[in-house]
Amino acid sequence: MNPLRYLAPPRPFGDISNSTQEEIEGRELFASCLLNNSHMSMSDSDRDAIRAYRDACCRLEIGDSQTRESDMQVVREYEQSLQTSRPANLCFDLATRTKMGEELDNLHDMWSYVRYEKYLPATVKEDAEKHPSSKVSDPWHKAFWKPFYGRLEAEADAWAQVLSGKNHLNECPTYLLLALLCEQQTMDWDETVALIRYCAVEGVELPKEDFVDYLKAKDVTGLAKRLELDENTIALSTEYVMGVGTMLLAYFRMHLPEALYECEEDLEPERWVPKKRLHDLMALQDGHEQAVQELIREIFYEMVLGGSDDDDEEGWDDDDDTDEDDIMDEAD
Repeated sequence: MNPLRYLAPPRPFGDISNSTQEEIEGRELFASCLLNNSHMSMSDSDRDAIRAYRDACCRLEIGDSQTRESDMQVVREYEQSLQTSRPANLCFDLATRTKMGEELDNLHDMWSYVRYEKYLPATVKEDAEKHPSSKVSDPWHKAFWKPFYGRLEAEADAWAQVLSGKNHLNECPTYLLLALLCEQQTMDWDETVALIRYCAVEGVELPKEDFVDYLKAKDVTGLAKRLELDENTIALSTEYVMGVGTMLLAYFRMHLPEALYECEEDLEPERWVPKKRLHDLMALQDGHEQAVQELIREIFYEMVLGGSDDDDEEGWDDDDDTDEDDIMDEAD
């Protein structure tokens, strides 16, 4: 059975005057996934045209009546400019986007798991070994990613043309779908493609992204970017990954940044200020892995349990009105 059977080909957007809110948002997402791609090399005039298209869609989405007619005209003209012998197919149905989103969630959940697994508390790892999800035969969903990557390889030249400003969108629907979902789910493009390649090609290794490597290199900014990526790609579409609750992994990914940095919500990671704990970790001559394990243990017991690892886990106050009850359910 074809593992890609749930991925339907895209269709053109309907006329903007009859578009739903979801279709307008889809147009914005299309423009943003191109503008935000780090490999984009199109001319300034082409970039300006996409920005104008995106901005017009933004105003239409919020219902700006003063510019409605002119904004609809901008959208029509840009979409007409993408037509060749037929309209540009830019709109994927909900089932396709949902399936693609779930596969990307699993991909990044597995990526998170393999990097956090050795630092998890012993009790979490022991419980994980007993859970059915730890025994699945294809945890990375390689059966899906191998044919998907085959499509990417076949469309690579057309996608490169799109990124340089050429009109080859109808020749690379798989790349477009991937770009749209990466943009929507704030997933790093290069990292996602590297993970897909790992799943699809024998002998390809996972990217080297161990916390210890950043500590040994004293790379404050690199670690901040890594932690921000981890937090941005939190997904809870499944309950467990390899026996570990995804909510528990999400908890670590949300709280590691604040354990190591002063980082306001909207602050770029380059501007995060390292705390004393991070300076101490980077000053170590050895024992980095054990130090990270201890940090994760502290987050687990002090932030989740509200106490130390000597506390009785079952004595934790069930009346606590935080969301940590749910986190602990995932850890059990």
